[in-house]
Amino acid sequence: MRTLGLVTIGQTPRADVTAELAPLLPPCRIVEQGALDGMDEEALAALRPGPEEPALATTLASGRPVVYRHEAAERLVGAAVRRAEDEGADVVLLGCGGAFGALPHRKPLLRTEILAQQGVRALAGGMRVGVLRPLEGQLEDARQAWRRVLGGADVAVGAVNPFDARPADLAAAVAGLTGRCDVLVLDCFGFGERMRAAAAREFGGPVVLIRSVAARLAAEFLAGA
Repeated sequence: MRTLGLVTIGQTPRADVTAELAPLLPPCRIVEQGALDGMDEEALAALRPGPEEPALATTLASGRPVVYRHEAAERLVGAAVRRAEDEGADVVLLGCGGAFGALPHRKPLLRTEILAQQGVRALAGGMRVGVLRPLEGQLEDARQAWRRVLGGADVAVGAVNPFDARPADLAAAVAGLTGRCDVLVLDCFGFGERMRAAAAREFGGPVVLIRSVAARLAAEFLAGA
């Protein structure tokens, strides 16, 4: 049986994530590693972003949402990738929709950002795309990244943090994009199927969950690994 290494930018275990991924994958063992695994409150506090500093949103194993500096993530994610490989991962899936630089790896490393963007580009064709990201500070980077992928087409963007949003927050964020796009992308690995269903009720059109796009493509890779 093949082993999938799931690397998240927060803490593990993430039973909410693996429960949704497992039905989309061929029979395999899943090993989890989180960039913030093993960190105490003092270490987490040292990662807090300053004003205007690029940041990532995620959750701790306790379920508490946290935001930390993007600059610190590459080192921490790289270490988590190595730990997943050391646990026997044949393929590693990076469970985050954010952009990362070079990450050393010995096994195939599948990046959700790239899988989702290329998948949406193929699915959406000439349709207008809207994107929800967790943090307001991520929106301009997200807009530019998706515009590059979509060949310069305009992209509507909005923010809602899946790790601490109330149903009303999600509904308001989706309503803000309704009418401005034909396809809505929930562009964070933290968005799950329940949130997709709620967004679809508000939006009334196709809603793409990057978590499931990445899992389905990872399944193809695992099947042939």
